[in-house]
Amino acid sequence: MNINEFYEFGSKFVSSTVQVHMVNPEELHSIDPNKKYLFGENKLVQGDYSGISFPVVFKQEYGKKLQDMLDTGTESLFLISDRMKSVLEANNLTGWKTFAVKVLTKKGEDIPGYHGLSITGRCGKIDYSKSEIFEKRLVPEAPLAKFHKGLYVGLDEWDGSDFFCRKNTLELL
Repeated sequence: MNINEFYEFGSKFVSSTVQVHMVNPEELHSIDPNKKYLFGENKLVQGDYSGISFPVVFKQEYGKKLQDMLDTGTESLFLISDRMKSVLEANNLTGWKTFAVKVLTKKGEDIPGYHGLSITGRCGKIDYSKSEIFEKRLVPEAPLAKFHKGLYVGLDEWDGSDFFCRKNTLELL
């Protein structure tokens, strides 16, 4: 595979899109304090559901537009719509699974049709020394942030999944 055939999966952080936050994240934090890399929300991102009670409850924090992918305020933890789930399934994409969620409006009303997204595919280390570094502002008036252009993925340890993250990290590719 060629590096140009890989894409980073993430959010555009658009403020008009509904963002939800977990209602009781402390319930996840008590799972296993000795495994900090698979701690709380991180376990959900990576598809380790041991000790987690479902559905995981999320509540609207801000935004008005429901999109196919919702941010949760936690790095790499997203909710996807029924429609997006159907697209992933119809295209036989691998390296992901979903978990049951309950999504509520600010007023506590149900928002049906969403699933938590976990990434089960894995790869080896990313060689950032081969990447071009550039700066951009995520929001107006914010300081410049550094980003890497071109992610050189550890294909020697890649399991071949369409969706994957580095072992023991939350960076989705």
